[in-house]
Amino acid sequence: MHGVEKRLRVGSLPGEKLRGMKTTILLVAILSLLPIANISAAQTPPESIKRLRSPASVRGIIGGESHDSYVIHVRRGRVLTVRLSWRRQGENQAEFDVTRSANGNSEPVEFGKWSDDHKRWIGKVPKSGDYYVEVVAHPTAHYMLSVMVK
Repeated sequence: MHGVEKRLRVGSLPGEKLRGMKTTILLVAILSLLPIANISAAQTPPESIKRLRSPASVRGIIGGESHDSYVIHVRRGRVLTVRLSWRRQGENQAEFDVTRSANGNSEPVEFGKWSDDHKRWIGKVPKSGDYYVEVVAHPTAHYMLSVMVK
C-alpha cells in the first residue's frame, strides 16, 4: 500500500504544477504583449495623415476642432512651397502650418516665409526628412492645398 499512496501523492502534484504553469505562462504572455503594443502604437503614423509626392494638389473639407494632415519627404537644400485656397462662404477662414512633427500641437518650422496674406509659404529645407502640413478652418471650408518641392 505504501507504493499506492506514493503514486497518489505524486499523481496529484503534476495537476497542481500544471495549473500553476498555465497561470504563469498566461501571465508572462500578457505582460510580454503590453510593451509590443505600446511600441507599435508609437511607431505607426496615424492613418489620417496622407503622404504626398511633389507636385501634389489635394482638395478637402475641414472645420471645427479637426484638422487634415499631410506629410511629404523633402531632402536638405530643396525648396518647399505650400499654397492654400478655399471657397469663401460668409466669414470662413482656412490656414495651414508646416511642422516637423505629426501631432496637431507641434510648433511650425523656424524657416521659410509667408506671402499672399498667409496663403502661401516657401522655404529652403535645412534638414532632410518628413515635413507635415496641417490644414484647419473655422467654421468650415472647402479647400485646395498645393505642395511642390524643387
